[in-house]
Amino acid sequence: MTLLILILIAIPICILIILLWIYNDYRKYKKQHSFLLLLFWTLPATMQAQYVDKDCCISFKWHENQQGKLECINGNLTYEFIPNESFWKIVIRNNSSETAQVNWNNAQFIINGRASGLLLYPVSESSPAKEIINGNSEISETCTASILIEGTKSKKIYNPKDIRKGNKITVSIILPIAIANKPQFFTTFDFIIK
Repeated sequence: MTLLILILIAIPICILIILLWIYNDYRKYKKQHSFLLLLFWTLPATMQAQYVDKDCCISFKWHENQQGKLECINGNLTYEFIPNESFWKIVIRNNSSETAQVNWNNAQFIINGRASGLLLYPVSESSPAKEIINGNSEISETCTASILIEGTKSKKIYNPKDIRKGNKITVSIILPIAIANKPQFFTTFDFIIK
């Protein structure tokens, strides 16, 4: 088990022990409080492990979710996603001594099954086609789906008003990465926005 899993298990257990202790103190002083009510008030707060943006909960579909951030470790690379309704920031950390290379031209940004290219923001002529991540360093890029850009206007990836009405949106980001002299592989990240 990783340390993160142990921490995520220990936090609810500690909260439960504190609630039991409080409940027993209340019983000692003859106050009638419902233990189950206390438990149901605090349990949802400990179960929510996802990123929240303007009341929209964004979580990984297949990877392990962490409290308040979207971060995934895949081999020697750590991927962190910071989403908002118009553009997503992607931070890639290379934790090894070898160089890694991201091919932004072959990257995909898929929204509700509609595939498109990944477009770096701000859009410019000098956007890198391939970006090298040196060993023990990181890069950061802000991106969106190319189908959302029409001339100088850009549409939103998701609309918080639609999400509040009960609609769910699925977003997938596919990043082609090559490490050292190894062949390029595609890493897929699937998200659910609700």
